[in-house]
Amino acid sequence: MKRICVSLLMLLAARFGCYGQLPGFNVQLLGDKNGIQTANASRIVRDRYGFLWILSPRHIQRFDGQDVRRIETEGENLLDIASDSSGTIWTTSDSGIRKYRIGDRSLRKVPTTGPAMAPLNKLARLQVTPDNQIWANAGRGLYRYDPRTDSFRFQGLPGLSDHYYYRRIFSRRGYQLYLADIKTLFCFDTKNNRVRQVPLADVRSVVPVSEDVAWASNNLLQTFEINFATGSVTRIAPASVQNPKGIPLAELISITPLGAGRKLVNTTKGCYLYDNKSRIFSRAILFDSGKVLPNDENYADFHDHDGTQWILGQDGVLFFRPQAHTIGWLNGFPGADPNLSNSIKSIAEDGLGNIWLGTVRGVAVLDIRTGKMSAVRPAAWESVQAREVRGLAFDGKNLLVVPSGDLPQILDPLRRTFTGMRYPAGEAGEALRKKLMNETIGTLVSIPGGHFLITGELGCYKVEAGLYRITEMPVEGFEKLIQTAVRDARGNYWMGTYDGLLVASPGFGNVAADSDFAPGKLVGAVLMQNDSTAWCGSVGLYEVVRRGNVLKKKKIFPELANQRISTIHRDQAGRIWIGADDGLYLLNRNTSKLQWFDFRDNIQNKPFNTNALLEASDGRLYVGGLNGLNYFDPNLLKHREEKLNVLIANVRVNQDDSLLTENQKPLTLNWTQNSVEIQYLTPYFRNPEKLMYRYRLTGLDDSWVDNARNSRVRFSSLPPGQYVFSVAASLDGVAWSETATPLSFVILQPWWQTWWFIVTIVAMVTALAYWLFKRRVKVIRRQTELREHMADLEMRALRAQMNPHFIFNCLNSINRYIVKSDNATASLYLTRFAKLIRLILDNSNSKKVLLSNELEALRLYIEMERIRFDNKFDYHMIVDEDVHTDSIGVPSLIIQPYVENAIWHGLLHKEGKGSLWVRIRMLDENTLECVIEDNGVGREKAAEFRSKSATGKKSLGMKLTEDRIAVLNQYAQTNASVEIVDLEDDNRVAAGTRVVVVIPV
Repeated sequence: MKRICVSLLMLLAARFGCYGQLPGFNVQLLGDKNGIQTANASRIVRDRYGFLWILSPRHIQRFDGQDVRRIETEGENLLDIASDSSGTIWTTSDSGIRKYRIGDRSLRKVPTTGPAMAPLNKLARLQVTPDNQIWANAGRGLYRYDPRTDSFRFQGLPGLSDHYYYRRIFSRRGYQLYLADIKTLFCFDTKNNRVRQVPLADVRSVVPVSEDVAWASNNLLQTFEINFATGSVTRIAPASVQNPKGIPLAELISITPLGAGRKLVNTTKGCYLYDNKSRIFSRAILFDSGKVLPNDENYADFHDHDGTQWILGQDGVLFFRPQAHTIGWLNGFPGADPNLSNSIKSIAEDGLGNIWLGTVRGVAVLDIRTGKMSAVRPAAWESVQAREVRGLAFDGKNLLVVPSGDLPQILDPLRRTFTGMRYPAGEAGEALRKKLMNETIGTLVSIPGGHFLITGELGCYKVEAGLYRITEMPVEGFEKLIQTAVRDARGNYWMGTYDGLLVASPGFGNVAADSDFAPGKLVGAVLMQNDSTAWCGSVGLYEVVRRGNVLKKKKIFPELANQRISTIHRDQAGRIWIGADDGLYLLNRNTSKLQWFDFRDNIQNKPFNTNALLEASDGRLYVGGLNGLNYFDPNLLKHREEKLNVLIANVRVNQDDSLLTENQKPLTLNWTQNSVEIQYLTPYFRNPEKLMYRYRLTGLDDSWVDNARNSRVRFSSLPPGQYVFSVAASLDGVAWSETATPLSFVILQPWWQTWWFIVTIVAMVTALAYWLFKRRVKVIRRQTELREHMADLEMRALRAQMNPHFIFNCLNSINRYIVKSDNATASLYLTRFAKLIRLILDNSNSKKVLLSNELEALRLYIEMERIRFDNKFDYHMIVDEDVHTDSIGVPSLIIQPYVENAIWHGLLHKEGKGSLWVRIRMLDENTLECVIEDNGVGREKAAEFRSKSATGKKSLGMKLTEDRIAVLNQYAQTNASVEIVDLEDDNRVAAGTRVVVVIPV
């Protein structure tokens, strides 16, 4: 009879759907670990770029999910903060309003016009209406921002121009602003310029609920509902001993509608759920990474445009989407036995909809109506360490509990009592018990007839339906330790083992096997696609096709290639869910692409366990892993395509200060500013560690460059040109969000590469080339003239040496010696004359001759003149040892004219015997000095003798030689010179002449 009643109770529970909703909200918490300081924070907002702004009395913090920028302020304490649709941040203090725009270094004060700031007219709060009007309230009324004058202008409420208000009361809903004084609450419609009012004393806070209804708290922390349409004020029942489900004594912060007649009420004492129909309040349960938060002290909150609620509380900043269905995560199991483990190995559902969990330390039950977990153990386990339960199943009446290292049990889910199974009689039964006590369980599988198959390391076992009789069952390949098994339409079993995939017949005979799954051979999940195809999870996901006893496989979905696949499930709607190392994947049947849910979606932060997945009768999925239980309704879960807002935050040039402004014109840099460092960021909070970046610099390289998680890039020594820098962010490396405002900049050409400079240089080079050409032509002509003149001078010098007078005198002297029968002297003279003529003619063929030849000709000439003048003078030719006469070249016929002049004009007029010296030496390795010195009468006496001469013969040879030296210097760019020095004795009487000839060699 009792069994019949229990069965009826379970049927009624199933019939009338006694399934509850797991309570609570899954949130994420930001705090000190993220670099945010919330110790004295009072306000919080999020701007259009996605930045989170936190207000403290002396500074504001901007947080992008990874880094915090702190902006200090001076003067009065900051009171409130707001952000408009342009992204401008506004703050108030008692007597001033400041604003901040991206790129600014600090807050900038904005002037106010109207009643002056005074003790009864201090500023307080800010509101921004949907038309982007910025409003500030003060003791005398409202101030509205005028963008034309960049100032706030006073605007009194209609009919209340001389009224005074509480500064701290300033709320908004749509275009309606709410203010209060000591006795009255006002609703000002900024669009219609209409004011409604309801009497209510000592208002502390106002939270609009609808166009006509608002909730308000007074100084006694009592809560009222105000209806501006009817003018009524209704007290909301407070919590008390008699009414524990009332609203607590607290200051209201916000009210968020949740649908189905429920509201989320945020107060200074935490968040509460309110049911409109029952008027019952219950404390909301907030889970962070599966753990319950205290939720007992909040300060402020903010609702952003995508439905996320940000709450500033004692634990930091928490955020969640209260109106969206999210993935739940239980971790630590509130209210459960402290000995329970977070690692969930198996999951089952009983007839009442309760969820039973097999953990590594026993069995627990989750009541989905309360969210509470309770441990359930057989008496035999109380005295020993709880067992790991890998096998857990409901047969419609009882739960089968199969632990490792202990005997399987039958659990009555209503009475929560355990009974043992039936074993064969005698020694066979005892042997089976002993074997099971040492068994390591793989899994528990339902087989035809309502029976169950237990797989283990030592063997496999069958549990008969209804009788709960357990016997050994032969299964080929059991030694591979079967971890999972599914049955295809033909009755064959596809089993994942520690040694690959095993396909068995309906009688568990071996049909096909494949152990080539690497790295590692474990196959932990199998999902049938048809009778011959299965998806198998190992390291990566494989599609395995069976042809007879041959299995062929291939890897699918590259994003899963290096992940351990722990579970694969097709839900009632045909969606395929895949549990992997880094989260849960949903196969989009329309695009054949995987949608990824991970820690940012509240998926537990450790891998899932094999076989730890249940689709409950209400369609909700439960997935167990090493760190708790995830649960969600796949019909309500909406995958959010994250549109990341990538911003270029900072540009540094040559390590100087930032040049980035809001001006959309390209930055213009000179050619020396060619090293550019760009910093970019993406405001993202759910899981910022997943952010990855890539960039490209058009103008340098049009291809994308992966930059991993680095948020800055530096370009050095960029050539002049036009550039466009773009950056994109992604969470999975597949879907990329590119910045909406790429950075354009221009590096100017250096002045010497500009067109005007190049044109000028070309013109100058052309003019210079033309001038050089004309000059070269002129030089060539001049050199030609000089060569011709040189040749003429050399010929004249030759003629000067071989002048008829000299030849006549020489021949006459030879004749005289012949007449005097001085044949020896005549012969000697004639021989020397012939040799001299030959040397002069030979030397005249070259512009330069060897110094030895020149000196030989000079010696012959001197000796002939000496014989001719009866040895009237003697001569001395002195050549220094360092003068190599056989390797030094000198201009031909360059010395002889000065020797001739010394003999004819200096020595012949001297009374007595004269002397002639010719000295040759090197001044340096490239300069030869030749000194011709005589002790004759000197140049002055010689000039007197020439004037008395009948012919007045000039020294033509010296004049020609001087001209030759001048032409040589001009033609060959040398510095040859001739210096004539008059010699005197101690009495200043002429004592001869010295000629110094310097010749470059």
